[in-house]
Amino acid sequence: MAWLLTVPVFVIFLVAPPALGSFAVRQEEQAPHLPPPTVVDAYTTPLKSGRVNELSMGEFATLAWEDPSGSLVGKTVRLTGFVVPSARRNEWYLTRMRIGCCAADALTMKVAVKGVSAPKTDTWVRVTGTWIPRKGQRAHTYTPPEMAASDVDPIARPAEPYE
Repeated sequence: MAWLLTVPVFVIFLVAPPALGSFAVRQEEQAPHLPPPTVVDAYTTPLKSGRVNELSMGEFATLAWEDPSGSLVGKTVRLTGFVVPSARRNEWYLTRMRIGCCAADALTMKVAVKGVSAPKTDTWVRVTGTWIPRKGQRAHTYTPPEMAASDVDPIARPAEPYE
């Protein structure tokens, strides 16, 4: 009978939990709005005009929040993530979770997508579009960077859903 007590331990190691999704993102939205998180990605490859630049969510956020040269302006980019509804009309969030060591320290990377209808919640998509520069921001608040989408393609969930 004592060996039955070890069954839950083995189940934890053998059965992987599902990837974090829109439910986890919505729980985070209940927290107070803070300044944007510091993203450690350093995107050093110059963005090209006239072609699609494939970026991670972290790279896009770094360029949107911290790039004084404005290298995103007018450049077409492609991002991959899952769909989370927004409380605002005419937009939805492309989202990806960044995990350092475990799900408990997950950081949500979101981009507000405008110009196309939202696919079904938690659908994985690739979004192609251009960055919408911020028009000022109040201190101590955070709003996700925005993107004007020109194309949204549903994809299968990546083998590695986290950044």
